[in-house]
Amino acid sequence: MKKLILFFLTIAFASGALMAQPDKKHSEDWMQKIKAEKVAFLTQKLELTVGEAQKFWPVYNEFEEKRFEIHMKRRHMERETMDKLEGLDQEQLKQITLDFIGLFQKEADLMKAYNDRFFQVLPAKKVVMLYDMENDFRSQMLKEYKEKQRSDNR
Repeated sequence: MKKLILFFLTIAFASGALMAQPDKKHSEDWMQKIKAEKVAFLTQKLELTVGEAQKFWPVYNEFEEKRFEIHMKRRHMERETMDKLEGLDQEQLKQITLDFIGLFQKEADLMKAYNDRFFQVLPAKKVVMLYDMENDFRSQMLKEYKEKQRSDNR
């Protein structure tokens, strides 16, 4: 459960950091850099063979793209709601919470569907390791970000 919470907090943090990038070219470069680091990290940690990698990365990239779209919808909903929070009545606020939960459900459904697809291209052990390694990667990125912030503030 702790890892699931860390996962969602890290995604929210990463989405916020992405949205805070003022220069679109800079943010695209930053995203490509992170993606490349993630590919290298997961390939190494999962010890993917060439054959596994050829089958896995197209499926995983498709999954990540769809998951990112859901995260962006959620971030948009958060910002939009906070901007107009005071003007909403109880029923509107309740509906917003249901919509927000619906996006988490949509992400869970996506993860379930792609979990089945991951089992088609990787051994079960590597699928289990994938989720743990994704958490490790996010933790590493968050740690590096915090260290950079500290060094920039000195």
